[in-house]
Amino acid sequence: MKMNKEKTTFFIMGLAKDHIVACVKLALDNIVFPRWSDLGLLGMIFAQKIKTKEQPNGCDYDEATFQVVLRVIGGKVFMTGGRPDAYTWKQDKVIRLMSNSENIKLVGTNSAQAVINLADILGTINDQQEKKAVADMFCSLNKDLLLIRTEAENRRCIEVTQELYDAGITACVDSWMETDENGEAEATILNVGDFLIVEGESVYCIRREEFLETHSLVQ
Repeated sequence: MKMNKEKTTFFIMGLAKDHIVACVKLALDNIVFPRWSDLGLLGMIFAQKIKTKEQPNGCDYDEATFQVVLRVIGGKVFMTGGRPDAYTWKQDKVIRLMSNSENIKLVGTNSAQAVINLADILGTINDQQEKKAVADMFCSLNKDLLLIRTEAENRRCIEVTQELYDAGITACVDSWMETDENGEAEATILNVGDFLIVEGESVYCIRREEFLETHSLVQ
């Protein structure tokens, strides 16, 4: 379902302005996949279409702008709906984070230290099938990936309460979504209990389970 991004966000911000509260994104480890251009011939054959929890049918991400990220949260790889916690970062964010070498590791099967770091990651995964799925993924790759730790970060958020949902906040257009010539983009359908992260005059959805694992509300 497509919606007008500007109008949808304006409606949400107007209706929920008194519901914006402070929160903290907790420090997290993030597995970062290569830039699409680094994949060579594969990158020339396949498009970067990523399935996320918010867009389970897949969403096209500009291959020159975004990189795919996978997280293991609270000992789990698969989150709401049985989908991996996959999403994207802008490449300039990856470059900025890489400037702090203390937060960068290699993870994979292509070097001794990367294998050790992979063992550490696998040790945090509780479910044996999920652990095997991650191990299988790295065994099929012929390169190590980046493991980037992001520090705690102050943010603002809106909880989608029953009151706000009944008032009409049932969908949003996430801040990173590119619009068409009519200003429309694929919408994220919201559920009561989800959270919207506020970025200036834009918002994006984080499902409740993921939010509670990765953020804390400021009392």
